[in-house]
Amino acid sequence: MPPVDNILVVSDLHFGEELLPNAGIERRRAVEIGGAAFREFLQHHAVRRHDGRPWRLVIAGDLFDFMSVRVDRLEAREPKTADERRFGLGRSAATGVERMKLIAASQPLLFREMARFAAAGHAIDIIVGNHDVELLAPEVASELHHQLSLHGADALTRTRIRVVPWFVYVPGVAWIEHGHVYDEGCSFEFNLAPMDPKDGNLIFNADYAAIRYLGTAVPELDPHATESWSFWGIMQYALGQGIRPAGRIWLGYARFVASLFRARRLHKSFKRRERRRREHRSRLVTVAEQGGIPVETAQAVDRMARAPLTASVRRVGRLLMLDRLGLVVGVALAALVLLILTPIGWALLGIVIAILGAMGITKWLGTHLVTSQLPMRAIPQRLKKLIDVPLVVFGHTHDPRWQPLRGGGLYVNAGTWLPATRPGLRRCFTHILIQPQPDAAPVVELRQWRDGTTQPFDASAPLGAQVHTHPGIPIIPQP
Repeated sequence: MPPVDNILVVSDLHFGEELLPNAGIERRRAVEIGGAAFREFLQHHAVRRHDGRPWRLVIAGDLFDFMSVRVDRLEAREPKTADERRFGLGRSAATGVERMKLIAASQPLLFREMARFAAAGHAIDIIVGNHDVELLAPEVASELHHQLSLHGADALTRTRIRVVPWFVYVPGVAWIEHGHVYDEGCSFEFNLAPMDPKDGNLIFNADYAAIRYLGTAVPELDPHATESWSFWGIMQYALGQGIRPAGRIWLGYARFVASLFRARRLHKSFKRRERRRREHRSRLVTVAEQGGIPVETAQAVDRMARAPLTASVRRVGRLLMLDRLGLVVGVALAALVLLILTPIGWALLGIVIAILGAMGITKWLGTHLVTSQLPMRAIPQRLKKLIDVPLVVFGHTHDPRWQPLRGGGLYVNAGTWLPATRPGLRRCFTHILIQPQPDAAPVVELRQWRDGTTQPFDASAPLGAQVHTHPGIPIIPQP
């Protein structure tokens, strides 16, 4: 048998984020630094094999950032609404083709190095993420290959570079996917059919809405930290910027809110929702067959995906703090009624009781983050029950993570190559090296590109929840 490829996993490079309207110098510089490091990484591994095996480079989502790229018009499509004239055309297959052209024009060296890497006999799997979900459309994937051909990739080379709709499954070795489907701020109701069948546009989720309306209004904020944003945080920031900037920010927030409720209406449209459901189910069958797993297993994994928070009025309300606002208004009205209808002593006592009750309800509701990624950390354990592999790999969170699973096995997050506000230079350029072993569990290492070479990731860097990396330790298979 020919030798099995060694596997490299990277994630979240976000090429195209430098094209975000009004992007500052720091953001453009972050993409430039990440791009230079990744090109060096490709050059290094193109000419260096381990044990004579070729590399299989798996890009676990968000190689591109279509979300940040503005398209004002197409040859056959002019802006029709005030929103399109102000923020550009929405995300669709048609605009995805144009966005791919713009990213390729901005990153010609990236496409050249990817072509050279594949021409050296290695393979590249590009898993679709939430920032480049347009790659699900055949015409967008075709444009990617066209751009690669313009940068030196011949027909044979292009066959070694493929777009993967959902996951990469290597039997007995690893399950690799982006992971956004388990994040309610970034998932879609039907993750393999996220476009509205009526107009072809991507249906808003909280992440997309935040980038389109808040990211352009406040480009200096980190768009990958939306889970730390809050209504009061944004308002306080706006007040500190002066009257005119504050007005721009508040207007952006109002547009953000309106887009979430528009998405909610689309989730309630029976005919359009049913068309997306049928398309998703059809694609799931194809993806399962191509990925090498039974359709029933793919369906079981798909059921673990979290519905976008825009599918629930209650969750949208909590996100926008409407529940807190309702409590404040309720306490104020109760106080007014008590002061009018009861003696002052009883009124004051009633007001105190109302305030204490509101405080109790607030504590019971808890904190609801915009794109809470905590549920993602529980998914690998559940995946292990469905997929017989010792290793589960995600990207998406930009948080390099090494987490042993109960009963054997391992979850590793590939982190990011974008040294933006989060995670910063020290914790980016991370990648996973997987060496399949005959009749044994693979050897897995969490590594970092640093000083022109690949090195073990700093094992002393805290990764949260008292988990630390231990590079190079083979996984102990389950008995």
